[in-house]
Formats: sequence, C-alpha cells, structure tokens
Amino acid sequence: MSDWFRKKPSMSNAAATKTAIFTSLWLISFLLLSCGGGGGNGDGESLETPVFPPVVFLADRDTQGTLELYASFDDGTDIIKLSGAMVSGGNVVDFEVSPNGIYVAYVADQDTDNLFELYVVPVDKTSGESAVKVSVPLAGIGIKETVLGSGVYLFAWAPNSSRVAYISDAADAIVEIVDFFELFSSTPNGIEKNVISELVNSNSDVEDFQWEPDSTLIAYVADQDFVGELELYVAQSDGDDPSVSVSGAMAGNGIKENPAGSGEFAFAWAPDSSRLAYIADQFFLDKFELFTSTPNGISNLLISGPFGINQDVEEFEWAPDSQRIAYTANQNSANAIDLFTAPPNVIASSQINSSGMGAGQAVIAFKWAPDNSRIAFISDKGVTGFFRLYTVQPINNNDIFVSGSISDPSDVTEFDWSPDSSLIAYLVVAPGVELYTTFPASGSSIQITGDRAAIGDVSDFEWAPNSSRIAYTADHDVGGASELFSSTPDNDDTDQVSGELVSGGGVGEFKWAPDSSGVGYIADQNTINVSELFASRPNGNDNTRLSGNLVAGGDVVVFAWVP
Repeated sequence: MSDWFRKKPSMSNAAATKTAIFTSLWLISFLLLSCGGGGGNGDGESLETPVFPPVVFLADRDTQGTLELYASFDDGTDIIKLSGAMVSGGNVVDFEVSPNGIYVAYVADQDTDNLFELYVVPVDKTSGESAVKVSVPLAGIGIKETVLGSGVYLFAWAPNSSRVAYISDAADAIVEIVDFFELFSSTPNGIEKNVISELVNSNSDVEDFQWEPDSTLIAYVADQDFVGELELYVAQSDGDDPSVSVSGAMAGNGIKENPAGSGEFAFAWAPDSSRLAYIADQFFLDKFELFTSTPNGISNLLISGPFGINQDVEEFEWAPDSQRIAYTANQNSANAIDLFTAPPNVIASSQINSSGMGAGQAVIAFKWAPDNSRIAFISDKGVTGFFRLYTVQPINNNDIFVSGSISDPSDVTEFDWSPDSSLIAYLVVAPGVELYTTFPASGSSIQITGDRAAIGDVSDFEWAPNSSRIAYTADHDVGGASELFSSTPDNDDTDQVSGELVSGGGVGEFKWAPDSSGVGYIADQNTINVSELFASRPNGNDNTRLSGNLVAGGDVVVFAWVP
C-alpha cells in the first residue's frame, strides 16, 4: 500500500470516518498518467504509481477449493488476505464493502464447518489486526440466504457504515429460542450486538429487511404477531425501542414476495426516509394493492386503485425525489398492465402514464430517470408480443416511442438510464443482441455495436458512473468468446478493454471503478479455465492483473471496488 494511505479509526470507534491521504508524488504521477502512459503489464506488475483504486475479491488463491477474501492495492502488487484462518471445509461465501470504504463484512463457516457467521475486517488490515466476529452465537445454519443455495446472504451495511444488520438463527444463549430467524445488528467492532425483531413464536421468522436511508431505522418483514401473516415492521437500528407494525393486520398472507420464490419482498423506503411503500393483500385476500406508511405507522394509506375483481399491483418504484411512486397494475382493465404514478401521501389519486394499452398488452419493466424528469418503460402496446422502449413524464400519459426503427420480431429486452439522465442505453434482440443509446425525449437512437453486431451478440452492459462511456461484453471479434469493450454513447469511439484472450478464454463479471477511471473484470485471459481479476482504463490502456498469482486450480469468483 505504498501509495494508498488511510487514517483508519480504531475498531472501537463505530462512528469513525475515513481520510484518504495521497502523497504529492502520487498526485503528480496521476496527472501524468491521465495524459497517457502505462501503469501495468497485464501480470499485476505495477510499473509506476497505482492506476486503479483498491479492490476486494473472493478467490481460492492460496488453497485450491478454499474460498478466502483478499484486498488488492497498488495494481495487484500488494495483496492482503482479509479473512481469518478457515476450519477444514470452511469458505467465505459472501461479502460487502462498507459504504465508507473502511470495512468489509463477510459471511463464512470460518470457525465451524457449515455454520455461517458474520465477520468484519478493515479493508487495509495490518499484520496485527484480524477479522472480528460480529454475529451473536448462532444455531442451525447461521446467517440466512435469500433462497437456500442461492449464495446470497441476508446482511447489509447501514448507509452511514455505523452498523451491519443480518438475519440469522441464534442460539438460545441470546434469545432463548433455538432455530428460528431473527433480525440483529452490530457495530463494526462487534461490541454492541442487538436483537432488532421481537418474535415470540418459534414458528415465526424474519424474511427480509432494509435500512432506512438515514441509517436510524430498519424496516423488516416478519410474521411476528401472527404465524403465516407477513407484516411490515420498523425498529430502531440498535433495538432500543419496541418495533412498530406499520402495515397492520393482513387479510391474506401479507407483504408480497416479488418475484415469487425469490426471497425478496415488495417494500421500500422513500429516498428521503419520509415513508415506506409496500404491496400486500392487506384489505382483501389475494388482492395485492400498493400502500404507504409513515415510519411510526400512524399514517397508513392505500395508494393504488380503485380495483375490481382480478386486479393487482405488479411492482413499484419510488421517484428519486420521493414525491411520487410509479407502479404497474391491471387497474384500468383486468387484461392489460399499465403504468401509473401517484403521490405517496394521498389516497387513491393515481395518474395513468402509459397510453393505448389493449387487451393482452403490458408494461413489463420501468425505471425513473435519476433526475425525476421521465420514466422509461418497455411495453408491447404497439403490437402485442413485440416489446419496444418508451418514455413519459410522470404527470401525464404522453408517452414517446424511443427505441428507433427496429422491426418485428425484434424486442427491447433491457435498458438503463445514464447517471446524468441524458441518455438511455438498451438491448435489442433482433435476432442477435445489439446495444443502442437513445435520447429520452426524442427517440433518436444510435447503434453502439455498429458493424460488429453482425458477428456477435452483446451479453451485458453498464454505464460509467460519470456517464462518459458504456462498457459491454460481446463476442464481436472471436466467435463465441466474450470480450469486454467500452464505447462513447455516440459510438464515436469504441475500444476493446479486455486484454488479448488465450484461445477459448472469455470475460465474465465486470464493474466500473467508482471514479470511472477504469473497468475491472474477471476472465480466463492468460490461462484457459483460470479466472483472474484484471482492470483496464476505459480506452483499454494499462491492462493489469489485480489478483496476483493464484494457486494451481484457483479462481477469482467475485469482486467489488472499494468506494
């Protein structure tokens, strides 16, 4: 970490903040590098000062078959093992970097095989530091997965990094009932460990939770009062005060699991923390409507409707400014799913935002612009079964067709707003998969993949945080081999970001660095069937291996940039 320093607080200071200090030499070198030059050689050997931010990754780097957690500094030349010594058969199975970039929380059966506990460790751990177990004594399997076998575990940092919350089955030493799932939170040092939920029946469980954006409260879904009836509760993040049911009693099973079988439930905080929205069969059995509530449960309002027989809300999303909620429902016709918006604090005062929807037609996906100006959505409202991209203002139904002159049987399958709201990127299956950008209010589309589309398909894409470029994977140059590219939104400049792949190699997961300085990716670039972590600048320069040398048979599984 010769060129990346941090004044890190003591593990006993849960409210600490970070300060990054860079030397004058680093700053000078960074300016020089931004004008050109190389920072790596594709093998993790940094030739100058660091080009890329630190990164955390999961790999069986030291022992084949044992997944452990690492942090990479100085473009892969300084790699620290973050997780502790593993019991025989133990592995790290999931992790999350704290929003302030100081800590990593991870789930592992580190001390007892098949008992998955929660640990916290500093990202820049020194030789004298070790991971702290922050979960309470556990029973059964430990930290809960969203769905058994999914590998996605139910824990999350508070937005201000002050605490980490998790769902687990605790031993009777803490809660006096064995083998049922409760909600807990802990400070990063593990000194304060609090039970948040208040289950009293051993057949009850907490199913899901979300932090309040300002980190004071936690909302959670549980059958806390009536077994099998999932209500929405709010509690202090340290468990000091009793929890409050903000949804009230349910006519049916309660909060909707969306999609069914996912382990994820349809509720969300307003970005400004003012209210919670949720979908539930609160008034009538199996009739799922949209409600909002204040965090204290005093004001609980029905937002959607009015509904008739066989009419339900499908999904919803808060506007970034918290002033409206968009949702899809067959509210106007039982045979068509439209897009609606509504204020969150007025009963049943929705505005229809999609127009011309006929029987059998539907809005299947939608998303607010980051600046609240418009909502983009995919629908087959023009021709049943053929899906196109539209945008609309939240206050009317004057929707605009923006996906250009694509012909049947082509479909728009995926889209995303640029972070600055100026453009939308989208994929078209035609029958190959092509990437386009469009202006949200005019529908002037540009094909990013251009002539390359004839020889390969796009599999995934992601906007740079500063909206300057789009990174995407496609098998453009080598049939069947997925490579990583980045392009300006106007297709004026497209570059291959991944390095030259070994025969049969390909790129898997990729992510932009938080400062848009580069793109990290996992690929078997140097050796077939050996997945390593690399990064390049957006134009493909400075291709660098960040994961260092792996043990024979080892692979990088997943990674995350440090904020």
